Amino acid sequence: MGARILIADDNPFLCELLTDTFNDEGYDVETAVDGVELITKAQDHVPDLLVIDLLMPRMDGYEAIRQIRNDTRLAHVPIIVLTASTNLDDVVTGFESGADDYLTKPFHSAELLARVRSQLERANRRSVQNPLTGLPGNVLIEQEIRYYLNLQRPFALVYIDLDNFKVFNDTYGFARGDQVIRMLAQLLIELRQTPPFKPLFIGHIGGDDFTVLLECDEVVEFCKTLVQQFDERIVTMYDASDLQRGFVLPEQQQRPIHHLPVQTLSIGVVTTEHQPDLSYIEIGQLAAEMKHKAKRVLGSSYVIDRRNTDAPEIHQHAPVYPKVGVIADHSPLGQAVHQICEQQHWEIIDVTHTDEEPQIVFLVEAAPSTSLDPVRQRWPSVPIVHLITNDPLADPPSISQMILDVPQPTVGLLPEYLSFMLHLKRLEAR
Repeated sequence: MGARILIADDNPFLCELLTDTFNDEGYDVETAVDGVELITKAQDHVPDLLVIDLLMPRMDGYEAIRQIRNDTRLAHVPIIVLTASTNLDDVVTGFESGADDYLTKPFHSAELLARVRSQLERANRRSVQNPLTGLPGNVLIEQEIRYYLNLQRPFALVYIDLDNFKVFNDTYGFARGDQVIRMLAQLLIELRQTPPFKPLFIGHIGGDDFTVLLECDEVVEFCKTLVQQFDERIVTMYDASDLQRGFVLPEQQQRPIHHLPVQTLSIGVVTTEHQPDLSYIEIGQLAAEMKHKAKRVLGSSYVIDRRNTDAPEIHQHAPVYPKVGVIADHSPLGQAVHQICEQQHWEIIDVTHTDEEPQIVFLVEAAPSTSLDPVRQRWPSVPIVHLITNDPLADPPSISQMILDVPQPTVGLLPEYLSFMLHLKRLEAR
């Protein structure tokens, strides 16, 4: 069979005529009686072309086209409108909703088939979807932005860029890099389906750049949720050993310069709420400007343009520093552990006199193992690491948690040891 055409019209005789006409040309045809059935069938099996009547029950053609253009799986499908109306305003509204072509009823079969062939050839020539993620590409992004500008309906444009992606790509190869791109695309799609967010549109500009259109009052919470979930997921894309020996999280970037930063998000946001006269070009320029401001902030962050109101709002995703318990004597090793925790910005809590639960507890050197009794009673699942030298007489506590013997010559690697233990705990928690 040839290309698949989905027809939506409430007139059964016209549907039969169109089906016979298209079948004679080798096309595979399916029909729907209204906009609701059209969308359901299109989502179940994406067609190559849609032929839609504007006046239908339950959901008219205008709304059906709008929903199709907002569905990332269907946004690229060419649409031909069939209408009995010769009113120019109706035709313009159809085009503004997202139609590619139209014919008035009655029509000539030869002209309809010529227009069908033209739209199918055009769709094959241009790539309107990003081949990696399946999300709408630049052509559809521009169309969608211009649509909302013409409506003069306030919206927010979110411009998303990955930081440190090239380093990851160079280290792990392009295949692993593609996995990161797809992970971010999937996260955006999931957020679209998560109340209360109602993104109007999600697009993939190319490479590691994405854009989202949504309501102005949702943009802050959307960006906050996006960076939080991205920061949680991105560490799973790295090898555990590299997180300790090479790549570091944003909160650890004070470490020596040879360490490479983990990927973060820089997000620029432009809203038309207080600047409705912005053009398509101006929105792109402002979004790029806000994104560059975000890139100057450590870690994942988003910057919102508040032009004509006040200065841009800069929001940094503050890293959640782990809480660690340290039970140590005054030996050099005990002092070193305290110093390392402070350098890494880990929050040291007194596990013997507080109700705060630590993520991990370090028992250092010859501190009495009885100090662990309150810890084990209150938080039996908290890992405990016993840091000792290579003294054969040292008696580690008889516990089921992890025990680490730190030989004296390798104490210089202590930061990596501690980070690795903490990373194991994070993975275990997931």
